[in-house]
Amino acid sequence: MSTQWTAPGATGPGDPEPAPGPDGGPFGADAHSAPSAPPRGPRRELMQSMPLFPLRPLGLGEVLGAAVRIYRLRARSVLAVAAAVYGAAFVLITFATGASMVPVMGDMRAELENPGTATGTTGFSSVGDAVVLVASTAVTSVITLVATAVVTVALTRVALGEATGEHVSTAQMWATVRRRWFPATLTSLLIGAVMLAALLVLGGAGIVPVLVLREASWLTVVPIVVGVLLGVLAMLWIWARTVLAVPALVIEEASVLTALRRSLALTRGRRLWRVLGTTLLVYVLYYLAVQVVAGVFGTVAALLYLAILLISSFEAVVLGMITLTILSMLGSYIASFLLAPFLAAGFVAVYADSRMRHEAWDVELTRRARAAWAAEGT
Repeated sequence: MSTQWTAPGATGPGDPEPAPGPDGGPFGADAHSAPSAPPRGPRRELMQSMPLFPLRPLGLGEVLGAAVRIYRLRARSVLAVAAAVYGAAFVLITFATGASMVPVMGDMRAELENPGTATGTTGFSSVGDAVVLVASTAVTSVITLVATAVVTVALTRVALGEATGEHVSTAQMWATVRRRWFPATLTSLLIGAVMLAALLVLGGAGIVPVLVLREASWLTVVPIVVGVLLGVLAMLWIWARTVLAVPALVIEEASVLTALRRSLALTRGRRLWRVLGTTLLVYVLYYLAVQVVAGVFGTVAALLYLAILLISSFEAVVLGMITLTILSMLGSYIASFLLAPFLAAGFVAVYADSRMRHEAWDVELTRRARAAWAAEGT
């Protein structure tokens, strides 16, 4: 329950008088200086210093506003770190994906050059090809997990600094990444493993009737559908209970297990529904935007693929596949680094909102914001 909440700029009975910032600051004013005429009209809006989000319990619009405002406050920093990390990951994933596609392209080329010897099998026709696919998928997943953890850690640190006025320099951001990227990766890996286990257990339970009866009927199909549905709902519940673990790990400098416990505490009981609804909306908006950006590149890649096949009379299949793959992955890369700040800032706002509502964290954030303004004024 939120208690003892103090609005930004308000002074409590026992609080010291805030020091003025460069322009008086949002948390204090110099009573001894001559009052100056406040700016009016558009100039007032341009000069107004807005934090990432207000230091009080947030509404849904303020959470979404924070996810967008990060681009105005620290666009260069957050996009640079996301582009650099996802760029390195993109290069590694491209090599891994290309290696896994070599057997497929070889089989396709052989069938096109010698149609009479075609065996009717396409794609991965041997155990070795399947092993290459599994290895490539595992390498790609690990690279993506590490890159996402690094970017999330960096952007979480920057986003909270922009909320309290504590400017996080590039050196401080990378120092946080060096300390926290590995625990963040372990946290994400542990959460993903638990979610996958829940899906396999519940989905596998639904398959038991068909294994026993060995026939397709409503007695065997319905349990499969129910099992998979329960598995998906269990994954969603686990995701909602643990979605605040990485922000807690970065902001509170917590260990992996402590961060998970903090997320469980912040989403306990009726607190869960607000966190679930808000984070789910932020993630759906992020996912749709990613699909739109990546879809543009995917469409261009498909058109180029068809053009290459038509121009070469279906001889340049390998070149077409390479072009299609690289352009599609380039679209995913651009969408990922452009929209990563939106997701990270949105989740930080949800984390801060939950703590401000239930732990009166707004008092601590306001104190830090006043200190930051005082430091800027000295």
